[in-house]
Amino acid sequence: MSGMDIPEPALEQAARWFALLGGDHVTEQQKRRWLQWLDANVDHRRAWEKVEHVDQAFRAVPVKSADSILSAAERRRRRFLQGLGGALLLAPVAIPGWLAWQAGLGRSDLSTARGEIGEFTLPDGGRLWLNTDSAVAVRFDDRQRRLRLFRGELYLRTAHDPRPLWIDTPEGRVSPLGTAFGVRLADRRTWVSVDQGRVRVQARQGDADATLGPGEGTRLDGNGHLSPLPGALSNPGWRQGQLLADGRRLGDLLDELGRYRHGWLRYDPAVADLRLTGAFPLADTDRILDLLEASLPVTVTRVTPWWVTVTPRPH
Repeated sequence: MSGMDIPEPALEQAARWFALLGGDHVTEQQKRRWLQWLDANVDHRRAWEKVEHVDQAFRAVPVKSADSILSAAERRRRRFLQGLGGALLLAPVAIPGWLAWQAGLGRSDLSTARGEIGEFTLPDGGRLWLNTDSAVAVRFDDRQRRLRLFRGELYLRTAHDPRPLWIDTPEGRVSPLGTAFGVRLADRRTWVSVDQGRVRVQARQGDADATLGPGEGTRLDGNGHLSPLPGALSNPGWRQGQLLADGRRLGDLLDELGRYRHGWLRYDPAVADLRLTGAFPLADTDRILDLLEASLPVTVTRVTPWWVTVTPRPH
C-alpha cells in the first residue's frame, strides 16, 4: 500500500490520533471518538494502518514517540507565536539578490529560520504554514488579498472571503479558488501542489496558464514553461514536524534533510539509491542521521557539527 494513495488529511488525522492514544492520559471518551473516526471512512482505516506500519518498522530503533514529536512541534509553534496577541509578526529579513524580483521589496512580514516551522492565522482567518527558511509578505486591503513568497515553502488553507487572493512568486502567480495547497521555490522554479479545491497557475513570462485540481501539481520555470508533477511536494509531512519516507531514495531524503540543517550535508552517490520507509522527527535532525545509520548499510561521519557525510558502511 502506498501512502501516496491515501489523502493527506486522513494521514494527518491518523498521526494525531496515534499521538493522542500513545499518551499517558487517554480517556474512554477519546477512545470511543477514535473508533468512530476509524469506522467513518475507509481512508481513515487505511491511514491508520499506514501509521501503524511505520511505527512497527522502526520500533526496534530507539526514537522519540509520535506524541513527543507532535508536542515538541506544538511547543515550537507556541514560542514562535508568543507575544503576537493574534496579530501578524512584522520583522525585516534579508532577501537573496535573485529573489528581489520586484524593485523595492526588501521586507517580509512572516519568516522562519533554518530548521523552524511556523503556523499563522491570516487577517481573513486563513491558515498559513511556512516551512524551514521561508519568507512571505502579506498585503491585504479592502479590494484584494496578496501574498509574496520570497523564499522557501508555504502551505495555505484559504478562508471564505469575497476578495480575490493570489500568491506572487518570481516565476508567476498562483490563484487559489477556495482550497488547500502548497507552493515552494526551488531550483529557480515555482512548485505547486493541490490537496483540495482548484488552483490557477499563471506564468510571469509568456502565456502559460493551468488550473490544477486535487492531487495535481506543476512546476513553473522562469521562461514560462509548465511541467506536470505528482501532487505532493517533496515532504508533505513537514507541517506536522516530520520527514516522511515511503520507499524513498536515501539521496532524495538527504537532500530534503539538508534544508533543515546548518552547514553541509553530503553523501556518496553509492548510497543515493538505497530505499527506506519511516516518519522522522525534524525537531532533531541528528537523531534522523542516527536512525539512518542504525537501519541502513551506511556510515555517518561528522567532521564537525556542520560538516556531515554519509558513505557506504565498510564490509
